[in-house]
Order: sequence, then structure tokens, then C-alpha cells
Amino acid sequence: MIWAFEVETPYADFAQRCFSLALEHELLLRPMGNTVYFMPPYIISELEINFLVERTLKIIDSLC
Repeated sequence: MIWAFEVETPYADFAQRCFSLALEHELLLRPMGNTVYFMPPYIISELEINFLVERTLKIIDSLC
């Protein structure tokens, strides 16, 4: 399963910035260009999904 979304950002190096911030927030994201990919395991819990989304939103907010 893959979830993907594009981010409008002024940063040409968005993918690198996003990846670095994700690691700081205990996430392993797969940004490519301005698109962020989630590739969670099929057994991900609702609590883990909330963790992933909340921290990703903090990262995106800081980069926009």
C-alpha cells in the first residue's frame, strides 16, 4: 500500500529537508521531488497512523 501527496513549497531541496526533518521526528518518509510517500505495513494500527499523520503535518507546516 502506498499513500502519496504533493506539497506546494518554495524549497528546491524539499525532499532532502523533508527526509531530514522526518528522521528527527522518528519517521521514515519517502519524499521524491515535492511528493511525499507513505509506505506503511498492512498491519499498521490506528494509533500508528495518527502518529504518522500528526508528525508529518508538523514537518509540512514547517516547510511551507
